[in-house]
Amino acid sequence: MPLRSLAALPLVCFVFLNPFCRGDEAAEKLVLATYKLANGSSTATGTVYQREKEGKPQRFLVTAGHVFEAMTGDSCTLVSRSLREDKVYVRQELTIPVRQEGKPLWKKHAEQDLAVLLLPESASVEALPVDCLATEELLEQVRVGDAVRLAVFPERSEANPAGFPILRGGVLASHPIVPAKPHPAFLVDTTAWPGDSGGPVSHATLRSPSGGPVVIGVVRGMRNITDTVKESRFVERKTSYPLGISEVLHAVFAREVIETNW
Repeated sequence: MPLRSLAALPLVCFVFLNPFCRGDEAAEKLVLATYKLANGSSTATGTVYQREKEGKPQRFLVTAGHVFEAMTGDSCTLVSRSLREDKVYVRQELTIPVRQEGKPLWKKHAEQDLAVLLLPESASVEALPVDCLATEELLEQVRVGDAVRLAVFPERSEANPAGFPILRGGVLASHPIVPAKPHPAFLVDTTAWPGDSGGPVSHATLRSPSGGPVVIGVVRGMRNITDTVKESRFVERKTSYPLGISEVLHAVFAREVIETNW
């Protein structure tokens, strides 16, 4: 065997032995609780979380604030799935109210581009426990370079006809991660696309108290640089270039919205 082929063997072994390359139940739970949100003026991603309060279940749809704000009308479509007896998932589109008489039903964080909508009881969809949303204390364990997962709908694309999101991977690309208030957003080294806004970002190895994924952030958008060229005395041309990096808001802000309003 040529020396060039032998030199490639350690890399091949790393790819197959790296635990981040293996799927697990936490990743599946993340995918099951993540949905495409569609409206004539806005298509994005959202994740549903649930808890019980006074003996009654509450389900919260978490996404980026600009997702709801860009929607026209009083409702949007949530692309859900139902599992038949033959183990086949079937697409199920639900109409979700987002406004009532033109007034927003969602609650937006006071300072960040993050919003939460309390779903009606009739919207029986898969959800993650609220304890899957990271706390500031748990974020102390997170470091730049850690592997993360994103469940998203890049360019509105779905993984399959059932309407599941696409699970992507990346690494945390900025430091420091905490504290969240002075550093409300962090970067992930993976490209963000239209349709990804609101998508959950989970840590690859940390687990919530209930054994689910730890969602550390919500996709806000893509990082661009803008080049300005002055073509004449009266004309300037601006060109934006994507850097292949996602901007992500801390999920602790979603916790704040839920605890403040419900």
